[in-house]
Amino acid sequence: MLSSSILTKIITPVAIFTDQQPVINLESMIPMEFGGWKVDSTSASPIVNPAVGGGLEKIYSQTLTRSYINGAGERIMLSIAYGAAQKTDLHAHRPEICYTASGFDIGNMTKTFVDTTIGRIPVMQLVAKQDARNEPITYWIRVGDSLTRGWFEQKMTAIGYGLAGKIPDGLLFRVSTISNNVKDSYRIQQEFLSSLLKSMRSEDRFWLVGQLAP
Repeated sequence: MLSSSILTKIITPVAIFTDQQPVINLESMIPMEFGGWKVDSTSASPIVNPAVGGGLEKIYSQTLTRSYINGAGERIMLSIAYGAAQKTDLHAHRPEICYTASGFDIGNMTKTFVDTTIGRIPVMQLVAKQDARNEPITYWIRVGDSLTRGWFEQKMTAIGYGLAGKIPDGLLFRVSTISNNVKDSYRIQQEFLSSLLKSMRSEDRFWLVGQLAP
């Protein structure tokens, strides 16, 4: 009976977390050029779209995909997907799911942290491989104020909001590099993330990282 009562409370529609928040606009919020990086319109590498698949339009209200390049010729693929309501049964799809659905093999999944100019960010890192393409990936999913890595953290955070009578918003943030050098790829991704977050207004950064723990 107790379990049924808790489940009913979780799945009952209640207050939407974003009702009092300003409207998000990914295109204008993420700069086209910053800290030595700029959008690379010549990139031929296809970016795996997190919104591909039946029913995912219910999860995402906005998506953004771009390729960036710096002066050293290093390239980063950026993908962001935003959804206003992250219910316990309707979550942002993690990269290990959408890449597998696109025919990639997934390996070397690790929960870790990336140090940036605004603080330490909890992330998941993994490598997606398809034929000759080797793609190291760093990602996190923001659920409400919190950053999550993997299914369990994502699920538990959404349940916590449900018990509090709220439906949180959510954002998937992913960067990746096509390279056989995994260690160097993660270094480049860290530099990119640090430069991007430093270049943004604090009120815009919240949409990407929520409330970072001190």
